[in-house]
Amino acid sequence: MPAKIRVLDFGDGSAPIQLDYPDSKIFSNCSSYEDRVPGSHWSEITVHHRNNLNFAADQMQMIMDGLYQAVDKADFFPVCYQAGSRADSMLVRNCKDAIDNLFNQRLTISVNRIPIPISVQLGVAKYRTNQISPMLRISCVIDRLMKSLVQRDGVDNLLDLSNFSAHPEFKNIVVSLGNPSCLMHVCKVMHNNDLVRFRVNGFILSNNNIRSIRPLTLFANVDYALLDLRGNQIRSADRLCRDLEQFRARELLLDNNPICKSEDFPNNIKPLRGNFNLVDGKSFNLLRKRFSPLEGEIDLEVDGARIDANTKWNLQGFANSPDWHAFMIPDPQHEFEKEVLFDFFFIKLDPSLTEFYPCYYKYIKTDHVFLVRNCFDQIEHLVNKCNLELDLPTDRIFRYHLRMNVSTYKQHHLDPEKCIQKAVSLCFVPQNRLLNLERFQFNESLQDVVVSLSSAKILSYVLSVASRQFMATCSEIRLCRNKILHVDKVNVLTQMGCLRAVDLSHNWLLNLDSIKFLGNLPLKSLVLHGNQLCRNYSLPSEYVQAVKEVFPQLTTLDGVDLQTKPGQSMQKNFLCDIGAYELVGQVFLKNYLQEFESDELRGDLAKYYSNDSIFTLTCNYHLVQNHQTRLILPRIAKYNKHGRNLHNKDFSRASNSVYIGTDEILGVLFQLPRVTHDFHSLQTDVMHYDGKMAVIYVTGLLRDEPPVMKMTHGNRPEIGGLLLGFSRQFVVKFEEDGLGLGKRARRLKITNERLHITSPSKNMIRNAFSVHYPDPSERTVKEDCLDVKDHKLLLFQEVTGLISTWCTSIVEQADWDFERALKLFVQKNADQEIPDFAFA
Repeated sequence: MPAKIRVLDFGDGSAPIQLDYPDSKIFSNCSSYEDRVPGSHWSEITVHHRNNLNFAADQMQMIMDGLYQAVDKADFFPVCYQAGSRADSMLVRNCKDAIDNLFNQRLTISVNRIPIPISVQLGVAKYRTNQISPMLRISCVIDRLMKSLVQRDGVDNLLDLSNFSAHPEFKNIVVSLGNPSCLMHVCKVMHNNDLVRFRVNGFILSNNNIRSIRPLTLFANVDYALLDLRGNQIRSADRLCRDLEQFRARELLLDNNPICKSEDFPNNIKPLRGNFNLVDGKSFNLLRKRFSPLEGEIDLEVDGARIDANTKWNLQGFANSPDWHAFMIPDPQHEFEKEVLFDFFFIKLDPSLTEFYPCYYKYIKTDHVFLVRNCFDQIEHLVNKCNLELDLPTDRIFRYHLRMNVSTYKQHHLDPEKCIQKAVSLCFVPQNRLLNLERFQFNESLQDVVVSLSSAKILSYVLSVASRQFMATCSEIRLCRNKILHVDKVNVLTQMGCLRAVDLSHNWLLNLDSIKFLGNLPLKSLVLHGNQLCRNYSLPSEYVQAVKEVFPQLTTLDGVDLQTKPGQSMQKNFLCDIGAYELVGQVFLKNYLQEFESDELRGDLAKYYSNDSIFTLTCNYHLVQNHQTRLILPRIAKYNKHGRNLHNKDFSRASNSVYIGTDEILGVLFQLPRVTHDFHSLQTDVMHYDGKMAVIYVTGLLRDEPPVMKMTHGNRPEIGGLLLGFSRQFVVKFEEDGLGLGKRARRLKITNERLHITSPSKNMIRNAFSVHYPDPSERTVKEDCLDVKDHKLLLFQEVTGLISTWCTSIVEQADWDFERALKLFVQKNADQEIPDFAFA
């Protein structure tokens, strides 16, 4: 019997591999395998790195890149990669050309320009039927992905191959599209699938370590919408232009490739002008290399003087310096993205001091790095008052340091104020007399400078620039989605004599005091939904009344006409477009949820789906161990049964629990329990709306209704409705319009839906179903006006001592009859139906 025998059983249904090593010959540092024949059996390749690559963040990826380069496009699909402290090993088969190429290089590969020896042992195990087959696995994954084409940024039918190696089917094999033979195999599988290939509208190939995309020539002379190559290793412009010579798409995405950092970019890809309309969201004539002193001009190891906790006494020597200073914030694991980092960094600044504009931000090795100048008072504050410490949401303190005077300011360097002036001028829409400063930081003129409108001083400067440029022409300003905390000292806007509307939606405004200065302007329209201040009021009328006290001349609030609909407010619906209001009402969302509640009407949901619709379900309800656990567990299991949650590392659940088409989706919906939604708890967000499609997100509380009510000895239900938190995301597409008698109706279909079940918050439980919505058809009494209702609620609250939500619930149950409401309160109180927390 051989000295060593190993059996590899991957536990995935494939036949095990028995490694018995019948031939003990191991080849190393040679150019021939003599009289041996690689054949179709398994061979073992060992890479002897001797721990010389421990500097690498991903040692395995570096080794595989070296092997792919050495085999030179020959088929090479390793199995069972084993990493060791001094050597890594893997199994291969059916790759004679690749083994020949390795021997031609005397069994040495180049890894990051370091020569690494390898050894090869042929025929270490016989190949048997049904053993693991990398090419077959790859083909199965491609077929599955082609049946589940995705939508992104309004573009349908995209084939998503991003992070291809991360698919769970590849846990026992090494798959990388950086391997030219693997990418060619993938492209051939796609090209041979005639049933789906012609539906594909583009390819997402991001984050795959791709160097050459030559195999895409299989898809030449077809007009696609998108080719996403971001985050790869494309270096050669000549090779890229040759590979894409006959490939056409509306947009090419190339960001985060080495080619984008070359001196000749974008001139070196000019041959592709006729193939793509846009590159990284810009037309060719707008593409230009972005300059940064951090690339070539500054050496952060030696330039400038270091200021840290031990040397801050030396700071005063730079008080009058006009030079650039570098901030270096350590983040070795790159836990925080740029936007999150600056959200917390700006909290540390003193709002009374100089404006602070971080420039040329870049993540270098292990640090977030950016440059600033002309803000010494803020630097002094951060050094002496904040001790160069940054509190981030990890219960840790990040200590950072500065390098002062790392570079002199030069004429071609960035000037933040000039960038702001240019950005503001680009935001004006003369046709609508609209200054659209929404997501101002993402303006193309601000790519190299962080302009935080959460700083009241910076916001004031931006508005003063706007006032000077559009003094007599601007009638509306949109400031939404800018993380604004305060709007102070806006007297500059009084110069804009035509200004009548301001949109401040989706900011960080906590109360009306933070915008009281705007009350001096003759505004007619104001939008505030999506701010915390909207949630400070339990009644819509309270919200409207409070806003009117600050803005008495207002006629429209959050898109609602206060003259025709006084007291109404949509502040609980956070919408990106007023035209999307209909979707969260009877047109779609409310009808959908009501039909989902009813066993009789749930079948009617079929009208919202098509054969291309996709539905997924997840559940992370945290079960608290108590006497009801045994009863709750089977009810939660109904959601887990169809969910994509991973249990016991069963990765197949994530891919198999995707339901496609009307029949599959309805089959799942009918198996879910009967529920009742607490419509008062719903928070809706229409994140995208363009008239053709919309993305709707709704969160709230529902009650999972029990199928059978079991009674205990006390003649009470053993367990009634189970309260669950939920979120639902719908991607809907309008297929037809001009329908109905008035020719104004539209038909919509759900293209993608995600349902998530979770544990409800304490606040949700406290206010659960506290507001009753009676059937309008049962009302026979003329409704009171809004002011009368508010008066009744205040009086009822004074008499009973209940909190507002319970007052509203009882008074509405009594159809706003005050006498009936008092009797109902007395009865509920006697029956102990009102909990203690319902009283103020």
